[in-house]
Amino acid sequence: MNHPFDEFSKSLSEKSVPRRELLRRLGAVVSGALLSPLALGLGNAEAGDGEHPNRRRRSLRRAGGTDPCKAFCRCRNERQKNQCLAACRSCNNDPRRLCGSCGSYTCANLSSDPNCGACGNNCGSRGQTCCGGRCADLNNDANNCGACGRVCGGSTPNCINGTCTGTACPAGQTRCGDVCVNLSTDNNNCGACGNACAGGTYCANGICSGNPSCNFPFISCNGVCVDPTSDRNNCGGCGVVCDSSEACISGACVSGA
Repeated sequence: MNHPFDEFSKSLSEKSVPRRELLRRLGAVVSGALLSPLALGLGNAEAGDGEHPNRRRRSLRRAGGTDPCKAFCRCRNERQKNQCLAACRSCNNDPRRLCGSCGSYTCANLSSDPNCGACGNNCGSRGQTCCGGRCADLNNDANNCGACGRVCGGSTPNCINGTCTGTACPAGQTRCGDVCVNLSTDNNNCGACGNACAGGTYCANGICSGNPSCNFPFISCNGVCVDPTSDRNNCGGCGVVCDSSEACISGACVSGA
């Protein structure tokens, strides 16, 4: 197949070719010269588009985008980075279970202490038990009453002292959320649920009192630090005096003690 330029050159030497035909052939030469680079660019672009997803995937792999372990292990030291990757692999490629820091990562069991649900969440340090990846108080948790997974329901929907019961709370206590408390002495629920006493003060008879200068459990009564749990003249609070036949025990006047 002849190139349009060759056809045009041949036409110039032929006197019998009409002028209109010469102009047509000249137009074909010019159009071909202008459009050929554009067509070539489009072809290259189409070929590039076909390769682009692969290049993108390779870039993501290099950046750790499709590898959670590589994305997590950003240690600057190569040895520490390799240690982190090895620990992550042993965690079945789950970086959420990695506890520690660069160079000392370990694969943790998040269903038990000292990493209950998250690294460093030690339920036992708060007197609780790890149940299903969260801390639970077996004494009053209706979903874990006395043991993990023991759910209270029906006629005994409440958990008191690790036993499912129909009673909301023991005598003298009030239920605040999921916990039974004594509103007379509970610093976090003093007189009412959620009424927390400020630092250094003490809940006595449902009233936050005391002086920050007195160390717990002492409170300030008329400028003197007294123990309201045992002081007969300030039993449970300033000015609460027990009868001569009573003793102050745990902040309450008790007869015959």
